[in-house]
Amino acid sequence: MNATVGMTAKVDNREFTDDLADKSSVTFKIFEEEFKKMMKEIYKEIEGYQDVVIHSLSRGSIVVNYTVLLTVRASITANETVEAISKNLVNAISNYTNCDENNSLCFNPAFNNVTSYEVQELDKSLCEKNIPEQFQSYYSPFITATTVICITRCDKRSTNPYPCVHGTCTVTRSGPQCECSEQSGFWYQDSACNLRVSKVGVTVGVLLVVLVVAIAVFTAFLVRARRQKEEYRDKLTSRSDLYCGEDENWTGSEGFTASNRAATWDGDRAGGVHIQRPSHVVIP
Repeated sequence: MNATVGMTAKVDNREFTDDLADKSSVTFKIFEEEFKKMMKEIYKEIEGYQDVVIHSLSRGSIVVNYTVLLTVRASITANETVEAISKNLVNAISNYTNCDENNSLCFNPAFNNVTSYEVQELDKSLCEKNIPEQFQSYYSPFITATTVICITRCDKRSTNPYPCVHGTCTVTRSGPQCECSEQSGFWYQDSACNLRVSKVGVTVGVLLVVLVVAIAVFTAFLVRARRQKEEYRDKLTSRSDLYCGEDENWTGSEGFTASNRAATWDGDRAGGVHIQRPSHVVIP
């Protein structure tokens, strides 16, 4: 991955002229070419060194404001790596002693400073090189401790992981999809395999409902049967009272009279109970 280190340096054996302030001038271009050549020699042992870019030149003798271009291994420690490299850049130019007053640039060892450093973001098209075209849009680069890998939303390390609760996430031509697990034992109600209903639970629940209804119906039947039995017993008791009560006369309309003697118990005779029917009828 690409990185940059902003720096300043001071050239003691050259004098600043106004045309050095113009980046399009011949004088500036000559100085730029010489400076780049010197930096290539000084920074040749620096890890990942690529080139330098001069941003501006100013007085004193000549102060150079420039950026070092680097390529570093992609990892989560890339910032720390570039920070260490920036210190090596300062040491390299400060310790450079192979200076010819007449033919090369001589740098002031006390004026070499780092102004900034930056690790650039990964190019999102990085994964396109090794991923089939129909799947490229579903992959993005991810920085690990040692390198860069290409991941999809099925990976939990993604910034926007695809939800897949009870299942396995796979990438198809249509994108990430969740394949629900244990489908023989559950019904799933969403694409993330989150809401599910146990088939065994539903079966047991239905059986319990049927059992409860059956018990309720059977109980109602027993209550009704008992009530009918009690009503029938009450009817029998009423009829028994009709013939087993005390002597009583019933007088009907138009002078009709019926007399009934109570049932008696004769302990000396077989048969026991005797019920006499009405003894006479009087019609005036």
